[in-house]
This record gives sequence, structure tokens and C-alpha cells, in this order.
Amino acid sequence: MRNRTEQLSEDWFSYLLILPVLLFLVVLMWMPFMQGIYMSFNNWPFGGEPTWTGIENYTFLFGWNPFYTSLKVTLMFTLTTVLQLVVAVMAALAVRELRRGKGFVTGTFLISYTVPPLITGTIWAYMLEPDLGPVFGFLTKWHVLDKTVYWGSHGDMALGVVMFVTTWTFWPFMFLIISANLESIPEEMYETAQMYGANRYQTFLRVTLPQLKSAILVAVSIRLIWNMTKISQVLQLTNGGPGYDTSILAVLLYRFAYGQGQMGVAYAVGIVLLLLTIGFVFVFIREFERASEEGA
Repeated sequence: MRNRTEQLSEDWFSYLLILPVLLFLVVLMWMPFMQGIYMSFNNWPFGGEPTWTGIENYTFLFGWNPFYTSLKVTLMFTLTTVLQLVVAVMAALAVRELRRGKGFVTGTFLISYTVPPLITGTIWAYMLEPDLGPVFGFLTKWHVLDKTVYWGSHGDMALGVVMFVTTWTFWPFMFLIISANLESIPEEMYETAQMYGANRYQTFLRVTLPQLKSAILVAVSIRLIWNMTKISQVLQLTNGGPGYDTSILAVLLYRFAYGQGQMGVAYAVGIVLLLLTIGFVFVFIREFERASEEGA
């Protein structure tokens, strides 16, 4: 009887410790989330009162061609996560091989990430300005280009510029996570691989990549979520244009909410964005785990 009483006491104490976290999740996360779902079924003009309209906002979105343009752009924009991962892994492997100057090289890599995205977008907007920016001035001066290219007027080029700047800005985040995990891999594992005659490629597949699995999952999952919600650089570089050719779903949400004052439609876009983000993270984790099992 005494043991039973002590067990119940310990259980209640554990629940009391968890209670603040549960209250935080309910009040600051789940309640706003459920409110957002509810508001997506309302016509809510900015500054006005919401009116229930059922699935009208979703019917509008799925019958509106620019929504599919934005959806396609969002899917393409997620490729920046893959680009960031490739650059980060290559950089981490290169730094690991250095005998001297690791701290200096690592610090140099982190410069683009330490600068606030707002400033980064402003800098690149100037650098890539067709008439006054140094990039196109250099390219035309050295006859790489015959004339100035107004990339902001071409959807594919504008999206490419946004993807490049996003990759350049955020790949050091992945580099930090992967590099830290890479340094924790025991040297004995590499020595064993060499004893069995494994080359660099085989060593990477059989030793390094499996050990980096958790770090890659964490880094890619976080960056996928951030890429789907970051809008500062897109707005600075292209403002979502031309048309809707660079309006990822997060930018489309912003344009509906603060550009057109249609908060209900903005909430509907947010729900679609949330489901898409969850889907991306889930699919990536499943595919990466499958690839790791096949390579083991």
C-alpha cells in the first residue's frame, strides 16, 4: 500500500512539472491554430468583422490560377533546402580535412548567416540591380553579357535569383549542425574502413553518411519549415513578382492579408501552407530513412 501511494505521489508530481508546458502549448500554440482553422472558413475583411462563409475561401483558391502558380513556385523553392544541404555537407567535409585555420574558415563561412536577412536582401537587391549594381556592370564590362538583363521582369530568372540568395544566406546554418556532428565521429571508424580498403566514396557512404543521419534530418526539417515561411528576401528582391511568379505561399498569404485585406483567404492559404510543410517534412524523413537502410 505504501509503494502504491508513493507511486501515485510521484505521478502527480510529474504531471505538475509537465502542466506549464501543456498550458503553454494549449494557450500559445493550439488555441491560435484552431482559431486559424476556424477563421479560414470566414470572410474577414481587414479591420472588419468575420462572417461565416464555409468553404468559399478554399473554393476560391483552388479555382484561381495564380494559386497554382504560387504552389508550383513553392515546390520549386523547396529545392533551396537540397542546395543548402549539398553545400553544407561539402563545406563540412572540406573543413574537417584542414590541418590549420579551421576556425578562420568556419568563421568566414558563417558571415552570410550572421547578417540579418533583411540586410542581406537589401545588399543583394543592390548588387543585382540591372543598371547600377556591380554584378551586371562587371558582366557587361567584360563582355560576358551583351546587354543588361532585367531579371526582375522574367519569372524564371527572378525565381532563380531568389533561390540563389536564399541558399547563400542560410546554408551556414546546416553547415554548423553537420560540422559539429561530423567532428563527433570516432576516428577509429575511419581507420577501420581504411583497413578494409574502402576508398573515399565508400567511406562517405558507409561511415560518414550514416553517422550524419540525425544531423541531416534535424537540419533539413528546420530549413524546410523556415524556407516555407521566410518572406523578407522574396519581398525585397521581387515583391513576389513579376505577377505571382515568385510568390511562394507565405508571400501569397502576406499579399492577401496586408495587400488586399482579405484575412479569411490569408488564413486559408496558411492552412494549405501548414499541410504542405508537414507533408514535405514527413516525406523527407521517410525517404531518407529508407535510403539509409538500403545503404547500410
